[in-house]
Amino acid sequence: MQLYISGLSYNFTENELMELFSKIGTVESAKVIRDINSGRSKGFAIVKMPINTEAEEAIKRLNSLILGDKQILVTRMHETLPGEMEFREWLRDNKYEVLRRTGVRQKQTVLDFGCGSGVFSIASASVVGNRGKVYAFDMRPAALERLKEEANRKGLANIETILFDNSKVSTLLGSESVDVILLYDVLQEISDQRLLLKELHRVLKQDGVLSVFPMHLGTDMLLNIMNDLGLFCFRDRCGVPGLQSVSEVINFEKCPT
Repeated sequence: MQLYISGLSYNFTENELMELFSKIGTVESAKVIRDINSGRSKGFAIVKMPINTEAEEAIKRLNSLILGDKQILVTRMHETLPGEMEFREWLRDNKYEVLRRTGVRQKQTVLDFGCGSGVFSIASASVVGNRGKVYAFDMRPAALERLKEEANRKGLANIETILFDNSKVSTLLGSESVDVILLYDVLQEISDQRLLLKELHRVLKQDGVLSVFPMHLGTDMLLNIMNDLGLFCFRDRCGVPGLQSVSEVINFEKCPT
């Protein structure tokens, strides 16, 4: 099982990761993700543990652990496909450009579904401004708490965090109430993907945009899902020239009724 660790100190090393997780079980590999150009740590890492029960125990014992002055998050991670990690890093580093190309503007309402620590929620809140609104949904209470703290630190009062119940697949938002939906690196976690997409179709405005990064699924699988569903039509894609990734950001509009 691959584990995703975020919130690390920037000077935390692979050896320290190995030492930390080896106290719980067998560690096959530990990799701190670094900036391609500078080589500096980006504050998160991937640890692979071959025994699933030990990996689950690591999540239980280490998630929300305080290391130094930082709280880390440890979650299960699906196997990555070729080029996805590089694209994911580009996406985070170029979030404002991606939001602009997607169509996020002032005064809009944005739904960041599966917001995690809130990288795109924070960026969206800055773009839409005080007269806009960001709904940040996630299934992990610790992630939402971190987002609240970061929003408070940045003085952003236009983010509403909502704990999502995966068993109900309902946002409880009004029909056609959202301008842009961000669905980045989360669709693989949803047991009933079709039901979720139907719910997102309901809350998206007729001229709205659904923006998806299908990490762990791949662009081709996402397009097949959308074609079979028949609710969203392909608008455009946001890739990186020269980077061969099987997953990229794909933007959809509601299909004509």
